[in-house]
Amino acid sequence: VARGDYDSVHLYGDLKSLIRDDDQDLDFFLNVTHVQLHRRARAFNRLRKTLTSSDEPLFSEQSYVNVLLPLAMHPIYEYSSKTEEAYVLEAIAAAGEICRHLPWSKYNNTLQTALNNLGRYPDQERFLIAMMCSIIDAFHFPVETGEPADSATKTQGNGVWRSLK
Repeated sequence: VARGDYDSVHLYGDLKSLIRDDDQDLDFFLNVTHVQLHRRARAFNRLRKTLTSSDEPLFSEQSYVNVLLPLAMHPIYEYSSKTEEAYVLEAIAAAGEICRHLPWSKYNNTLQTALNNLGRYPDQERFLIAMMCSIIDAFHFPVETGEPADSATKTQGNGVWRSLK
């Protein structure tokens, strides 16, 4: 299969915008698998900036959940030396931005997975907490108080939520 032939829906064809035949430095998949850590970190940085630049989802839910999120979460669990720290932090930021585009069930599942893995990966506790903070920062769902909509006080969220406004 030629590199430019991505018409199959089974191959997550919407991710083709991350592939750049004209400039290998901008090709996400080439750089995220590169042997040099700084190239992998830049790949996540560019992905995060691409996702941040659009309020609308650029990719399908399957692409986010089955391809991009696992790629972004992998470095967190595989961290082994101080030289990988910048790479892991970029991956955490990218994972948070990916979560901004997920539906509630996938968002909640991702947050629960990170929370459940705290005990399983004690050496990565710092990064797992950072990832949970990044995921929580990406919270994009409406919060309701349970009060009727025609209530005299049109408030949103609980007391903590209102104090943050």
